[in-house]
Order: sequence, then C-alpha cells, then structure tokens
Amino acid sequence: MAKKTNCTINGKEYYRIYRKVGMKVNKLGIWVDDRRSFYGSCKKEAEEKYQEFMERKKAGAVSDRCLGQLIDQYINTVFKPSELADSTKDQYVTAYEKLFRSSEIAGRAPDDVSAMDLQEFYNHLPDDKVSMARNLHYMLRKFYRHAELQGICKDITGGLTLPRTPKIEPETDVSSIEVWEDDDLKKLLSSLDGHRLKLLVVMAVNTGCRIGELLALTYGDINEDLLHITKQLSEAKTDDGSYKPHLTQLKTGSSRRVIPLSAVVLNEIEAHQAWQRREMMAKGYRTEHLFTTSVGTWYRRRNVKKALDRLCEREGLPQHKFHAFRHTFGTNLSRARVPIEEVSHLMGHSSIETTAKYYINIDAERKRSAVETLLSFQQ
Repeated sequence: MAKKTNCTINGKEYYRIYRKVGMKVNKLGIWVDDRRSFYGSCKKEAEEKYQEFMERKKAGAVSDRCLGQLIDQYINTVFKPSELADSTKDQYVTAYEKLFRSSEIAGRAPDDVSAMDLQEFYNHLPDDKVSMARNLHYMLRKFYRHAELQGICKDITGGLTLPRTPKIEPETDVSSIEVWEDDDLKKLLSSLDGHRLKLLVVMAVNTGCRIGELLALTYGDINEDLLHITKQLSEAKTDDGSYKPHLTQLKTGSSRRVIPLSAVVLNEIEAHQAWQRREMMAKGYRTEHLFTTSVGTWYRRRNVKKALDRLCEREGLPQHKFHAFRHTFGTNLSRARVPIEEVSHLMGHSSIETTAKYYINIDAERKRSAVETLLSFQQ
C-alpha cells in the first residue's frame, strides 16, 4: 500500500513532491533548474497542486521565467541602451549583480515576490553592503515600472524603506590619514622636474583636488588666478570588460567650487602649457586638456599611480595613494589654522563633519608633541 504522507510540518502530516517549475540562478551566477515542493494530504493532492501551478504558469498567471531572468533581459534590452551615463548604468548594474542576482528572491516567479519580501531583503543586507542598496533599489524600481507597463507583474517598489548606512565615527589616530611628510614631498617635487606629471602633483598638493577632477581639467577652467572645478573624469566598464574614460559634471553644489591658485602653481601651469604646445607640434595631436598621454589621450588613474610609484621607488620615497596629496592639502590648511568652514569649501566636502578629521588629526599631533616635550624635561 502506498504511503499516504512522507513529512511532518508543524505537527501535521503531509505528502511532499519535488518538481521542476522553471529556472533560477545559483550562488555561482549560473542558471539552473528551479525545483519546488508541493504539499497535500496525499500524493494525489500534491500532484494536483503541482498541475494547477503549471497550468496557471502556462496561462500566463505565473511567469515562465524567474524574476532574475526577467531583470537580466530588461538590463540587456532596455536599461543598457538607455541614455543614462555609462558610469551611472555600471553602478546600478553592479549593485544588482553583487546584491540581488544570486539571491533566493531572484529565483522566484515575479508574482511570488511581495513588497514585504523586498523590504525584508533590504533589512537583512550586511553592513558592508548597505551603501549599495540605493543603487540596487533604483535598478529594481526601473525594472518593476517597466514590467507593470508590460503587464508582467505589479510594481511593488513604492513605499519601501532603504537601510541607513552605518555611521562611522571619525578616526582619531594620526596614522589614519595618509599624508606626505614635508621632506619627502620636497624630494618628490624636485625629482619630477622635466616630468610630464609634475604639474599634476603640484596642483594636487596646492588645490586638494581629487585625481578625477584634475584629469578632467582644461585650460578654459583657469580664469586668471582662479580654478573652476565643475567636472570629473571617471572610468566606465564596457561590455567586453575593458574600461573607457567618461567625463561627467559634478552633481552637488559643494563639489563644484572655485579654488584660488598661488603664484607657484600659475608659473608651473605656464611652463607646462609651453612644453605641451611643443609636444603637440612634434607628435601631431591637439587637446585643450592639461593632462594627457604623449599621444593626446586621457590618462588612466592606475597608470598615473604606476608612474609615480616607479619614481618613488627610484628615489627611495614612500609609495602613497594619490589621494594622500589631497589629505596633505587639508592637513596643511588645518595646521595653518584656516577656519574649518573655508577648508570644507576648498575641498568640496558636503559637510563640515568630513573636514573635521583633519583637525582631529592635528589635535592628536599637538597632544603627542606636548607629551614628548614634557618627557624631555624628565630625561
């Protein structure tokens, strides 16, 4: 006699069958069979529930593809060809692929995913992934709006609450901010004489600009002794896995700023422009940008870093990240007791809290110096 039940759930006896109903993506990002359990008081009832599900699916009441497959199709056919900037599209797609594509929810049929399911998914994101939640939500919202217009499923993204990025307290350790020591920086600048990257370093140290902001500069951004920061050069990943430069306008008012240029910087710009004109005539290229390769193309950030690292290794200097020039600029301003509001504006910070780390850093230096002075009297 056939067994009437084969499992117990919450104290009740059921007969469970396991059937393929579609496809889903596994943890390796590979589409595999999606198998589901169907329950009944006996095998016949479980089979009837399975058949009912498949009939609904065939009639269109249940999508033939899982949510992840539909989003993949939307990305390739609708989202990627859209007019959004390539770098922006890359951010949204990356968030989807890293956070959602291999999740359990992505393997479900669209009608089996509720707003509560998405909210629970957001709520349980690890702290180190929360910063990507906004980009993921934008991607899902775009898909669901499209899917609703196409009659695929209802838009369930309205009213969801995104998790807040964990607040990170500013570091108080002097070593937490990477800066150039005065003697090392002087030696580096001296070794850069005649090097095509000298002006880049001089401007980084004296303006605090980010590398993307510097690489985007044209001579038109310099008005007498004022530098206008309005754009940045980023790198967008293409479909073939390579990267291409992408020029974008800075979005926030704090990022768009005007920085006074010292006589030292202006002299370096004048010398650099004269040298660049000679190179353009010799190499046969034309550009309005301050910083290009020897054939007139934009620099890649990693190539700038490699060139400076080779120079530092040759001169016996420490190898810092390029951003250390920006930290050095902020630290020097705080040492000179420039008001924190002015430093925040010059560096393009969105809040004074971001700028405060330089002042915390200097306070720690002064405390250490005071203690060392006290100890010297006891020796």
